[in-house]
Amino acid sequence: MMQPILFNIDQLSHCYADGTIALRNVTLTIKQGKKIALLGNNGAGKSTLLLHLNGILRPTNGAIRFKGKEVAYDRKSLLSLRKQVGIVFQDPDSQLFSASVIQDISFGPQNLGLSKEEVLRKVEWAMEQTETTRFKDKPTHFLSLGQKKRVAIAGVLAMDPDIMILDEPTAGLDSYYSKQIMKVLDHIQKQGKTIILSTHDVNLAFEWADELIVMNDGEILCYGDPATVFEQDKLIRKAHLEKPWVMETFQTLVQAKIFPSNESMPKSKEELFEKIKDASSNFKISPSYINEMQIPILN
Repeated sequence: MMQPILFNIDQLSHCYADGTIALRNVTLTIKQGKKIALLGNNGAGKSTLLLHLNGILRPTNGAIRFKGKEVAYDRKSLLSLRKQVGIVFQDPDSQLFSASVIQDISFGPQNLGLSKEEVLRKVEWAMEQTETTRFKDKPTHFLSLGQKKRVAIAGVLAMDPDIMILDEPTAGLDSYYSKQIMKVLDHIQKQGKTIILSTHDVNLAFEWADELIVMNDGEILCYGDPATVFEQDKLIRKAHLEKPWVMETFQTLVQAKIFPSNESMPKSKEELFEKIKDASSNFKISPSYINEMQIPILN
């Protein structure tokens, strides 16, 4: 079944007032229901591209079509776009401004002209999805960075957009809170939402995303499923990225003939360790070899 196309981006370019060219003839199609990760070094154009999808920035050249209709920039058209395309900024403090968590999450749906009952229903649902209910009455400035990021996500989620855009959602977070944020996004996407996020973390992108967009110097270098993208060594080096460690380890084991060349690529460390465990039980890998490599075997 073909997935509906949400965005058609055609020859999009953007030049800032100081003369910086941030996007160069970007052409891209984004389909419904996908988990898409945008990768690239600082200055690659990731944030600029995301801000165009929400209508915050206007193209210098080119056009963006949303659900088949070219994006217009009058107040009414932008309001309609932003009801359907929510954005969560990298710095949650730029998004949180109300006295308490529940007031902050309520702000968006209240401005959609919904009844009090409907606002409350959406806010409670968004808090439940992001596990923020327990500190709903807490002042936002007392929250940790991880809690603030979840509240910012809840505030956008309460508006029930079709698409959620997140700029570096795990930046500044430790491993535990990064995983927590990604679990939230997985849960949201399984309910039919489209999630687009930018990240520097190749391991996170490889494991989480259905599709990757790799950018460099305002251009798209490659676009496709994670395994195919990361097999393009030359382009990955050009984007100043490294291969995900799961992929690199797996390819090393294939080269060592521990796995056959037609073995499917694992996406996570759990999948990789399970394959190693199976190979070990089938006598393809000796226990001493596993110990030498210091590979943890899952029970």
